[in-house]
Amino acid sequence: MKSAFANAGITPKHEPVTPWNPSRRAIRRVLNPLPAPTVCRFCGTDVQIVRNSEIYGRDFGDWPWAYLCGGCRAYVGMHPFTAIPLGTLADADTRAARMRAKAAFNPLWQRDGMSRTEAYSWLAARLGIAVGECHVGWFDIDMCDRVVAVINEERQK
Repeated sequence: MKSAFANAGITPKHEPVTPWNPSRRAIRRVLNPLPAPTVCRFCGTDVQIVRNSEIYGRDFGDWPWAYLCGGCRAYVGMHPFTAIPLGTLADADTRAARMRAKAAFNPLWQRDGMSRTEAYSWLAARLGIAVGECHVGWFDIDMCDRVVAVINEERQK
């Protein structure tokens, strides 16, 4: 269809939304954007934008894009309809630590009566960081271990 328009000399109003042509509205929704990774923090190899099927074997979600290190295969997804990373690059060990942190954290707001916002505010205060920096997807392994320890300590009370 696009080529038919092009052959007729008609250009579409908008190009398709891709990481290289992101939605301005979607960009505005991201309150604390991280810079896009260009070099892997684990191995120093260049990072590329790929379809997430290169990571998972098939496309996932409405926005099938991610940043992937060609060296060690660390990766991070993107906020939908933008090129803004959801967090920092994560290798297998970091992803496992983040899963442990989320498993400890999510019950606070899914089951224990706090809203998600209240749970993140509580966690940020316990970790001694700003609420705007309290994103498990931004955490390294040590910070994820602190999340688990803080929550386990609270549950012991």
